[in-house]
Amino acid sequence: MNNNLFFCLVLLSFNYNCAEVNSQDIAQNSKVADSVYIGPTHFSDDLVREDSLYTAIIRIDKQSEKEHVLSIQMNLKKNSYFVSATEHDSFKGKFKIVLTEPQHLQTNGSIIETPLSKVDENHGFVKLVRQNTHYKQSLKVLSNENFEVYGYLQFTIEPRCTLEKIPFILSYVDGKLSVKMDGC
Repeated sequence: MNNNLFFCLVLLSFNYNCAEVNSQDIAQNSKVADSVYIGPTHFSDDLVREDSLYTAIIRIDKQSEKEHVLSIQMNLKKNSYFVSATEHDSFKGKFKIVLTEPQHLQTNGSIIETPLSKVDENHGFVKLVRQNTHYKQSLKVLSNENFEVYGYLQFTIEPRCTLEKIPFILSYVDGKLSVKMDGC
């Protein structure tokens, strides 16, 4: 019995000493961890577009029988940015969602941006997205028949200054709306 008690105390002592970490070590490790890009997690039915300046994750979530939400997670890399979808002025490179076939599927309400972008005074008082941002757009299914609607995300990614188009297909089959890749 005394041997078991002795081994338990040794084991507890060993665990306690291993768990004790210098706060300076924690600060150094957190700086290293903060500077490392951690990739997004996603479900198998999400559409993921990887680029050197961003990762776009597109998914569909069902809200009710005819209501769905198109969800877009924009994860930025290397200090990249783009003009917000909520910017009031018209810019060719402003973030937008374009859908064809309005007789089958239509947007319902305005796009929701989280977190909200901020006006950048250094770039002409324009709302710029400079951090990872989530967009949601409500969709209403207008047909009971199976269909496919082509669409794309469009925005100019800075500082590369290229107009990005991410094509996708919204497929409605047997009452289920899903997103899949269009093209390469």
